Amino acid sequence: MVAMKKLTWIQLRDFVTNRWFVRTVCFGIFVWSCGQLLRFEAALRAGTPAPTRPEIVAGILPVGHFMSFFVWLRGGGWDTILPAGLVVIIAALATSLLFKRGFCAWICPLGTLWEYCALAGRVVMRRQQNIALPRVLDWIGRGLQLLLSLFIMVWLASVGMDEAASFRQLPYMWIADLKTLHGFTQPVYLVVIVVAVVLFFFFGSLWCRYLCPVGGLYSVVGMASPCKVYRDPETCIDCKKCARVCHNFVDPTQQVPINSNVCDGCMDCVKVCPVDDCLQPWAFARWRMKPWMWAVGVVTVWFGIVLGAQALGRWHTTIPNEVFGQVIQSGLLEEQTPLVPE
Repeated sequence: MVAMKKLTWIQLRDFVTNRWFVRTVCFGIFVWSCGQLLRFEAALRAGTPAPTRPEIVAGILPVGHFMSFFVWLRGGGWDTILPAGLVVIIAALATSLLFKRGFCAWICPLGTLWEYCALAGRVVMRRQQNIALPRVLDWIGRGLQLLLSLFIMVWLASVGMDEAASFRQLPYMWIADLKTLHGFTQPVYLVVIVVAVVLFFFFGSLWCRYLCPVGGLYSVVGMASPCKVYRDPETCIDCKKCARVCHNFVDPTQQVPINSNVCDGCMDCVKVCPVDDCLQPWAFARWRMKPWMWAVGVVTVWFGIVLGAQALGRWHTTIPNEVFGQVIQSGLLEEQTPLVPE
């Protein structure tokens, strides 16, 4: 009976710390928040009491909030207009720094959607991996992503304090999350989404690997992580199971600490390794971790920062619902203008 209870506890622990479970829960929270945001809009249009505005959706457009992040770093003060976007960036950077691009692997809702497409492709094609692009194209794509990330971050970091403050004051910025949700229903975006689903079905998440500008930043930050997966060359039997299961096409048998910038700490290679302790996550190259500890670490850092910001009053917008209602009623949402103000 004791053994049965212990086994049940271990199974439960491994289930709730499984990456797909964590990703699905985070994705569910995000989808529910999008629904609440649309309810918020509908109530303001109808002039009825509105539910609490779900601030987490602001993180869907992080590039604009990086401007506030750099202003904050330079001593320009905390963004009180849309602070949740700033909190999301800080939490994403913290999880990436501490746990090898942990935000991308465990939290990001957009990445979860594309990875579901990639998983469906692997299941239908009966493959452990999606189809890999030729190495030359892969290196070119990854290089261009890093250059794009560098260009965008340098540009945002160079924006002056006054200009950044005026950007925060734009009503367009206040409803950018709503406008993005509405944009997904436009025919051009629907076509793009369909094409992306088909491509990711066969080739994996091309967006995360080659196109996402913040993903490029997080991949560089993750290389400085004190937590890494290490391989023991003496016990490795070179079976290549770890390489075949990696959704990011990393070959752990070619490295001792897995330092590749596309490694996101998913723990798949660790779990599939047939040799005990051959592949193991370590913290500061001194303390051995179990895969479930890695998951707990990512979740603790992410939700700790988000919930901490809420408790400290650094999460919710200071814009009154009446002002949001005026902006929504103004027709700004219906204008066919770019997602980023010029």
